[in-house]
Amino acid sequence: MTQAIEIHPGQGKQPLHRDDTRFLWRHPNYACEARLQIMLAMTEFTQETGATKVIPGSHKWDDERRPEPEETVDAVMAVGSALLFIGSTYHGTNSSDKPRLGLTMGIDQGCIRQEENQYLSIPFDVLKGLPEEVQRLLGWDAGENFMGWVEQGGKMVSPITHLQSDDVPRSLGLIGGMH
Repeated sequence: MTQAIEIHPGQGKQPLHRDDTRFLWRHPNYACEARLQIMLAMTEFTQETGATKVIPGSHKWDDERRPEPEETVDAVMAVGSALLFIGSTYHGTNSSDKPRLGLTMGIDQGCIRQEENQYLSIPFDVLKGLPEEVQRLLGWDAGENFMGWVEQGGKMVSPITHLQSDDVPRSLGLIGGMH
């Protein structure tokens, strides 16, 4: 998932949280860290502009350990700098006296279902015109471990079979396509 986040003066603080809670596992999970989060500073990140608050070492905490605001540090960064942290690290946004813009990218392990369904936002007529390799890279494929498969005729198949059908919206239970 990639998104731009702009904090404005008077905007409230984002609560301290972990980005991997959507995976529904217990912490610490030393067997698997599924996400690398990258925050790129598009403007100066200072205490006055609402620099991201991070709790170093919190990725080692269990789920009963609650984060406290006084445990955070400001990720002060010059334009173009990047903050990298794993998904089990507690973080949140600060309040701001000036606008602050960051670009955040969540990179998940290939065996984890992606957070954002980008492949469902592309019109089918455009999608069907793309090379098969691009269709697969956009998520219209099942992994070797069969994550992302679709049942068709009682068999587990790759979703790419739906794109190869002449009636994609109907084969997916959709009428009129998706945008």
